[in-house]
Amino acid sequence: MATVQADGVEITVLVENQVDMLLPDRELGDGGHCVRNGLVEHFDQGRTPPQAENGISLLVTARHGRHSTTALFDVGLTGSVLAHNLRALGVDAGRVEHVVISHGHPDHVGGLYAFLDQVERTVPVATHTDAFLPRYAVMGDGRTSAYYNQAFTPAEVERHGGRPVLTAGALDLGCGMYTTGFIPRRVPFEGPVEPPSPHAPGLYQVRADGGYGLDEVNDEQGLVVDVKGRGLVVLTGCAHAGVLNTIDRAREICGARPVLAVMGGFHLGFPTTPRENVALTVKGMEEREVAHVVPMHCSGLATHAAFHQAQPERYLQPSVGTTLRFGTLSAGSGGR
Repeated sequence: MATVQADGVEITVLVENQVDMLLPDRELGDGGHCVRNGLVEHFDQGRTPPQAENGISLLVTARHGRHSTTALFDVGLTGSVLAHNLRALGVDAGRVEHVVISHGHPDHVGGLYAFLDQVERTVPVATHTDAFLPRYAVMGDGRTSAYYNQAFTPAEVERHGGRPVLTAGALDLGCGMYTTGFIPRRVPFEGPVEPPSPHAPGLYQVRADGGYGLDEVNDEQGLVVDVKGRGLVVLTGCAHAGVLNTIDRAREICGARPVLAVMGGFHLGFPTTPRENVALTVKGMEEREVAHVVPMHCSGLATHAAFHQAQPERYLQPSVGTTLRFGTLSAGSGGR
């Protein structure tokens, strides 16, 4: 079980499906802060407004004493939007000490090479060996996206200055920040569901043994920061393994701490996801007493509406440029 805790954590949304300049800053009532990239920043002719795309990327800095560590959790769909938003938000790509890829789908890994090309040193890239196995998407209109992850290979990661860290275990990134590694699927309604018939619309993968079937997204991992005296901040990419399963896995790593925030894709906006899963997820979050809920990316409109109605004091609408801060963060402290 993890022992080091962060004094504080800061998370900035670099890539997300939406930009909204009308969202206000918000005090979160537990010492946390939600700071928006708002109307003033967007209308300032001396600034460049950020852009949105169908993807996700979160810049995460955890602090412990006088030390800190910074990770980039996912890199969006295209390198152009991530690069634009790094400039627009004034983020130095060289701050990033570790890249964590939640899983090998293009909307989470597509911007990797463009990002690595901006950094003048090698960067560890945490992922799972299954992330590189060929993937196919069979659509309901008869089309197939064949081997849609073919650009993501260990050799290309290396060529652009990344160093693949291939593991199913939880990595300690320092200062109370951990990857979840493989996420066990224990919540009955969560996780990929077998298609009703072979080659029915859905996501498929060629397995390591050469077989072909349901893409179970076994490479999925989350990121968790254990904030001292506050609780766990749990980040998800798409939560193919289930957002509740991800929370439970975070508690396996860090202990039975309160859950301060859950942020990322909840995998509830897909056409093949049963509609009742939204209400079951809201209930599961209530049972786990999650203090702040930030559905993003693939979560879907019904999920946003459900959390906004059921838990308005806990729900936070995502937007590119939003920064969440929890715990103690001293800007004047030295680096790691």
